[in-house]
Amino acid sequence: MKKVLIVDDEASFLLSLKDVLKAHRDKFEILTAENGSVAVDLLRETSFDLLVTDLRMPEMNGFELLAWVSRHQPQLPVIAMSAFGTPEIEARLKKMDTLQFIEKPVDLPLLEKAIFNGLKAGGKSFIRGITLATFLQLMNVEKKNCTLKIAAPQGPAYLFVASGELIDAEYANTKGLEAALEIVSWDDAEIEMDGICRRQDDVIKLPLGHLLIEAFRIKDETAEEDKKKASEGSPILPTEPVASAPVDSALVRTLSGITSVQEFAIFDTQQGLAATNTGVCTIATFDINAFTEALTAIAQDLDWSQYRSMALGTTKRNRYLLFNQPQQQLVLKLKPGAQAAQVLKEIERIVAL
Repeated sequence: MKKVLIVDDEASFLLSLKDVLKAHRDKFEILTAENGSVAVDLLRETSFDLLVTDLRMPEMNGFELLAWVSRHQPQLPVIAMSAFGTPEIEARLKKMDTLQFIEKPVDLPLLEKAIFNGLKAGGKSFIRGITLATFLQLMNVEKKNCTLKIAAPQGPAYLFVASGELIDAEYANTKGLEAALEIVSWDDAEIEMDGICRRQDDVIKLPLGHLLIEAFRIKDETAEEDKKKASEGSPILPTEPVASAPVDSALVRTLSGITSVQEFAIFDTQQGLAATNTGVCTIATFDINAFTEALTAIAQDLDWSQYRSMALGTTKRNRYLLFNQPQQQLVLKLKPGAQAAQVLKEIERIVAL
């Protein structure tokens, strides 16, 4: 029997929906989750045929869930529920044939119909996985701030989104609008989402909708040129992929095995989130760039060298460790009573800080 996972933080909505859909329990089974984190646990344990998710939820929201699906289960059909910002945006999104949107507050009979459409093989009203362009349009609808790390055959890239608009991009030696026009049209992109926009200036200065249209126009023209070259017998040179610097697996294992470490997050050279502890990670949205800039400025004023590590205590009696390395930066949240000096020694056994 087919299985449908519905994710929403409104318990009353989930109960109402299960009540409506119980008439079809001989056709498919409904499982529910109250946020993206619970949904990921279920997706890891059970094979589903359709995912229906709200976008605004606590702990792990719908965008983070869709990013996880794009990396780990790209063939899973998805229906997104969202309150659109304007009638113009709603009309634009409804023209898309890659993703089915249901406007909130949800019309339950409409959602019921959408689920049946989504379960039909070959339907056009849903996606199998999340395309990057579609994901960006979702971000635009909800006016989100984030940094997206994109892993694709062409190599790693970064997109910086502020209030739903793409303000900067970086790929290999290309930046700004030129990089954005290339990245947003990539196929089979794997998306990692960091909930902070790690750029301040809008260097692209082009509305997302216009940028997407231009990017796909360029892509179509390039495809036509390649087709023409092929028909004329001219060779088409492939793009050399750029290898991404891997996360130090020994470090991840070490951090996971230190009993005094409650949570950890590893950030790459672009301040993008590279790895975290399993389960809930409250420091995943830590703005490491703000700390680096502030401490670098202090070091310059005092004629110090750049900071290597730092212990931080808060008024809530939480203890944190920050480590600054050439290829990555680490943030650790310690368990109550843990000694920062001892944790530092344990990490130094594996990594030269």
